[in-house]
Amino acid sequence: MNLANFNDQQKQALLDLLVMGMYADGNLADVEDRKIEGVLATMKFSSESDRKQFIDASVTRARECLGSAGSTRGRAAEMAKHFPTADLRRKAYNGLEELLASDNKVVDKENQFLGIVRDEFKL
Repeated sequence: MNLANFNDQQKQALLDLLVMGMYADGNLADVEDRKIEGVLATMKFSSESDRKQFIDASVTRARECLGSAGSTRGRAAEMAKHFPTADLRRKAYNGLEELLASDNKVVDKENQFLGIVRDEFKL
């Protein structure tokens, strides 16, 4: 995934989006985890504990918002604000699609999540 045009806040929002996608189906695949780690590697943290806190907070946010379609939609709308152009929203969405397809199966819950993100990102 090319993150060259993303600033730090956009990378953080993208990471949250990817973590939500990873948890959407309740099945955490190693290949998805490796892709998350790849995004994390592009981000600067002052310490390893800051990095761990950030990812832990991202997982917590994902779990909290995936409880209902309304809260998932609300969180996706919040994240869309971090990507002010259609091009950035498309790149973030494509990264999410790539992550979800990386385990060679996109299940109904993941497709529903993609639909919500597509709607909220106005794609």
